Amino acid sequence: MTQKEKADIILYNGTVLTVNDSDEIIDNGAVIIKGNRIIDVGKSEDLKSKYNAKKEINADHGLIMPGLVNTHTHLAMSIFRGLADDLPLDKWLNEHIFPAEENFIDKDSAYWGSLLSCAELILSGTTTFCNMYFLEKETGYAAEKAGMRGVIGEGIVSEFGDEDEIFSNKMELTAELLDKFENSSLVTIAIEPHSCYTCSQEILIKSKRFAKENNLLFVTHLSETKKEIEESKKKYGTSPVEYLDKIGVLDEKTLVAHCVWLADNDIEILKNRNVKISHCPNSNMKLASGIAPIGKLLENQITVSLGSDGSASNNNLDLFSEMSSATKLAKVATLDPEILTAKETVRMATINGAKALGMEKEIGSIEIGKKADIIILDFNKPHLVPVYDYYSNLVYAASGSDVQTCIIDGKIIMEDRNIISFNISETMQKVQEISNEIKAS
Repeated sequence: MTQKEKADIILYNGTVLTVNDSDEIIDNGAVIIKGNRIIDVGKSEDLKSKYNAKKEINADHGLIMPGLVNTHTHLAMSIFRGLADDLPLDKWLNEHIFPAEENFIDKDSAYWGSLLSCAELILSGTTTFCNMYFLEKETGYAAEKAGMRGVIGEGIVSEFGDEDEIFSNKMELTAELLDKFENSSLVTIAIEPHSCYTCSQEILIKSKRFAKENNLLFVTHLSETKKEIEESKKKYGTSPVEYLDKIGVLDEKTLVAHCVWLADNDIEILKNRNVKISHCPNSNMKLASGIAPIGKLLENQITVSLGSDGSASNNNLDLFSEMSSATKLAKVATLDPEILTAKETVRMATINGAKALGMEKEIGSIEIGKKADIIILDFNKPHLVPVYDYYSNLVYAASGSDVQTCIIDGKIIMEDRNIISFNISETMQKVQEISNEIKAS
């Protein structure tokens, strides 16, 4: 009798949606995990006879797929969920959010707000996030506590003080992040100036220079509102995209969020510079920012991923909701039902997200050698039966609540919808106490 090979986890008896280059789907499939890596993918009967694992998880005819990648969010803003809704972006930011942040964002609220968001992300199938905010060390701690993969970066805003002092402080904080999470298997650092309307030209150039010197991702908001375009043309004589290109911050290691208002020349620049985009459809709708030209971006082979934005402008972090909104918005905006297919949308939430973060060799698909960031969805539900096309069900019928199991970096973080890495009840109670202070102010 042949001795079985040792593994740590076997996921079996499910349909494996690999999202690999050939979009391979394996019926009655299995995934084998050892350490934090996928070591085999194939048919359940073949792999069950080949491997002996410490832990076996029966997918029960559900769907085994890559964890979702949320490429733009502000996790600690969960403490402001519902605080100032139904307002335009500039009024929402300047009259409500910025003052609230000044008064209520501290180490304690940043940590608990981030941890609450991690719970929401895990429960809805997201295994990796890209975060821009303040006190990012606390978000890093929350990510490690939750067992989530995260890209974090200090939000840089230079319009409210001495910019040399601000930049110096932010680079000191970034250096601390690089040191603190140098050996982390989960947390990666990025440089994240907020936008070209809240940061001076000098700050943007210095930020990009620091990013290049340290081989870091550069993340910023871009062309989110019509007002932003108008003010940029008035101030610089160019669109925001043209302005950022002119000062040399756009390249293959640049990730820009929103990109709602883009002229053809802007799209050409983004294509030529190989810039990656985080599309945030629900936030764009809620803030009445507009509809991003996703069809044109994809036609130009620009990498488009999905982001939720923060809980204060969405107000949830469910990427299944973002997938549904993204494809429907693209269709109604162009009156073309074929402009963005369900399969393309799932790729935006998985492998394109990994590409946007420069992690496509590590995550974003189920392939041998990649890190084991995997979710299992329960398809034995009325709204997911029958299945003619898994991509279609994921985008048009599924929701985050259908996710049953979440594995990140080879560790089981959630099983049977129970998060086992931290105490959700304690986290919710802490955020409720913070919100009581905000309401009382």
